[in-house]
Amino acid sequence: MERILAACKSTGAQAVHPGYGFLSENHTFAEMLAKEGIKFIGPPGGAITAMGDKITSKKIAAEANVNIIPGFMGLVESNEAVVKISNEIGYPVMIKASAGGGGKGMRIAHNDEEAIMGFRLSKDEAKASFGDDRIFIEKFIEEPRHIEIQLLADSHGGAIAFPERECSIQRRNQKVIEEAPSVLLDDATRKAMGEQAIALARAVGYESAGTVEFLCDKHKNFFFLEMNTRLQVEHPVTEYISGVDLVEQMLRIAAGLPLPAELVKAWEDGVGGLPIKGHAFESRVYAEDPLRGFLPSTGRLSKYEEPTALSAGVEGETAFRQDIPSGVGGVRVDSAVGAGSEISMFYDPMISKLVTHGDTRESALELMRHALDSYVIQGVGNNIEFLRHVTDHPRFIEGRLTTGFIAEEYPDGFFGYTLPAADRSVMAACAALMRVVVSDSMGELSGQMATAMPPAGGWDGSEVHLAVTMPAEPRSEKAVKAAKKAKEAAPPAEVLNATVQGSFDVWTVALAGQSYEFTNVAWEPEVALFAAHVSVDGGEPTRVQLQHAARTSEGFKLKMKGAERDVKVRSPHVQKLATYMPEKKTLDLSTVLVSPMPGTLVSLAVKEGQVVQAGQELAVVEAMKMQNVLRAPKKTVIKGVKAVAGDILAVDQIILEYQDEQEEE
Repeated sequence: MERILAACKSTGAQAVHPGYGFLSENHTFAEMLAKEGIKFIGPPGGAITAMGDKITSKKIAAEANVNIIPGFMGLVESNEAVVKISNEIGYPVMIKASAGGGGKGMRIAHNDEEAIMGFRLSKDEAKASFGDDRIFIEKFIEEPRHIEIQLLADSHGGAIAFPERECSIQRRNQKVIEEAPSVLLDDATRKAMGEQAIALARAVGYESAGTVEFLCDKHKNFFFLEMNTRLQVEHPVTEYISGVDLVEQMLRIAAGLPLPAELVKAWEDGVGGLPIKGHAFESRVYAEDPLRGFLPSTGRLSKYEEPTALSAGVEGETAFRQDIPSGVGGVRVDSAVGAGSEISMFYDPMISKLVTHGDTRESALELMRHALDSYVIQGVGNNIEFLRHVTDHPRFIEGRLTTGFIAEEYPDGFFGYTLPAADRSVMAACAALMRVVVSDSMGELSGQMATAMPPAGGWDGSEVHLAVTMPAEPRSEKAVKAAKKAKEAAPPAEVLNATVQGSFDVWTVALAGQSYEFTNVAWEPEVALFAAHVSVDGGEPTRVQLQHAARTSEGFKLKMKGAERDVKVRSPHVQKLATYMPEKKTLDLSTVLVSPMPGTLVSLAVKEGQVVQAGQELAVVEAMKMQNVLRAPKKTVIKGVKAVAGDILAVDQIILEYQDEQEEE
């Protein structure tokens, strides 16, 4: 805060827009600016204070006749109180930090044990993130949908509410995908929610942009959750469907101007409020590894390319992309990173917000899929593969959402996008063609063919014979364990014989009894995106796009729909020799507990020689302001302790050693 204030003084800044980080809801920061005569572009300090405290805000909401969730309004200070109050309310309950936000300091509890643990973890996260560890408890609404109302209020008594945003796709209470409007609401419910949001804003003398969050059940009953006294991360979806620049309006309100009369009239006269212009989605792109339990990922972005409408496969391709509905809108990326940026363990893992807009929900969603396919992020783990999988999920497509969507649809975690057989074949055909292009490119540059490359010839129409090895599709941890128990061998890699033939304009790849004709090929060996129009067995050409993540000694790491595969492309002779190569051994995680991400070891719950049960807490590691409990995978004995509380851990650093089964016997 002091440094921002110093920057204002040195530059002569008249006002500060705090964005949507924690300082945007910090009344101390707003007061510091006011003392120096610098305008805080946001609500008055009193509104920030009242709505920033979840207990106080619920009391004000109740007095303003806003629907509230049943719960305990006072502060909870002991394990005994947590258990007593939770049982009085009735499980399940939500344990929440009074000063919380961004999903931090929140836990769902279904029994006394979970309530006690949730109380401890919520207090610790709240203290670390907000400097305030006060906790309260409320009833958890089952099958809830998280729906919020964006509002604007000026200093002249004017206020309007915007069409809702649905933010039900969330993990650990942190939003992942948002959309506007919601498929659940009708005009009457939409208007009623807007009116209650405005009533709450007026009760605290609110000015500027703000958001009132509600939980809705499947019957469209809605309950006040909290008010965010700032611009929301997901504000672009509201801007797309309303045509209103929210930041512009915040600046106008801060300058003392009233809301535009036409907006106020449209809100007051509309059956459901302001008119809705199409549909929009926002995907939050996080630096986290969904294949490792969504744990934070850190490092440097070695390559970073944001998608555009063109690379997403829309502009100028109407003839080839019949599956993209007409009327698609734009692609917007809000980010603060670029190639070379470092993703640190000390901050929130968000890389960017990817937003798409179309005339219909279907067109906006299709554009989101293609934008995700075009997004190039290398150097750190990220959740694009998971986002891509959600956008293809039948339940998501149908709009049957709840805040439990991820937990319900991915109960065993996310183990990767299983590509259909047709997609695997297309990827293999692309890899074969790419190998020929690489071979000819290297030959052209050096004047000779590189060792182990297939012979030249693709450009003059002669045939090149190759063997393409596709790895087996990923399986869940539960499926792997079941296979081991049944003593079933792991599925082998698939080796496909391919013949590539072509010229500058048209390439043909014969693979597994099918013919793939490639036209309009757009790719060079160092370019991340491979795109072409592909006709299978003489059918209609469709656009195929995948990412060239990396070159390997024997092929490529390719991504399709976010799913990365290590595809090997060899000459038939080298493929025969490859069958004699031994497999690389992997670390046996049944004998050690390792840190799944870089972070700080907050606590150890066990000591050497201790017997632990399956599921028992072993350690807590904090990364990116979130605390992660590491548990015993089985009943075992702690053989050794390799780290102490306070240590800064690297990924895969050993924390504990277990006795192996023979030692335990």
